[in-house]
Amino acid sequence: AAPAAAPAAHGHANHAPAHPTTTGTAKRKAYKLVAIGTSTGGPVALQRVLTQLPANFPAPLVLIQHMPAAFTKAFAERLDKLCKISVKEAEDGDVLRPGLALLAPGGKQMMVDSRGTVKILPGDERLNYKPCVDITFGSAAKSYGDKVLSVVLTGMGADGREGARLLKQVGSTVWAQDEASCVIYGMPMAIVKAELADAIYSLDDIGRHLVEACL
Repeated sequence: AAPAAAPAAHGHANHAPAHPTTTGTAKRKAYKLVAIGTSTGGPVALQRVLTQLPANFPAPLVLIQHMPAAFTKAFAERLDKLCKISVKEAEDGDVLRPGLALLAPGGKQMMVDSRGTVKILPGDERLNYKPCVDITFGSAAKSYGDKVLSVVLTGMGADGREGARLLKQVGSTVWAQDEASCVIYGMPMAIVKAELADAIYSLDDIGRHLVEACL
């Protein structure tokens, strides 16, 4: 991935984390995976977050963006050019590694296993979302227990809430984007209303907090 200048992070006093000790706790956890789910407004939000991560970011990342199949490969390639970390559309059998973000392919489902391997499955017609945040989050909870740092960004609906619930049940961390910086405050609101958010951050601050939590 090509080097890119990180956007300035402008914090707001009223956007303080829900629990001030979140970052300290995060540092002790040694996260094995960062999982980010988003929908409407997600392409810009993901770019804002990922361009703030250094090339030596120590955790693998999985990205779930509601997007048709024809667009995810090009989107991943664009992010890869803009970011210091590497970004690619996930393929079946890809191996998670630090500093690599794998984007779920449109029209399919992405799961992760405890060996650090990605599984790409056909999109289930019974599911509204392909890819679905809940499915990836749920597999991360099963495979990595309390070592997942998950983030729910802007988006319509409530995809991610049930997956976040599973992550919380095994002791993992869940962050939500705040209302003021969302294009659509649907998915993050579902997390907050279900009292699943360990912290609520403005979009401009999420990248910085990821670095603090994982480095």
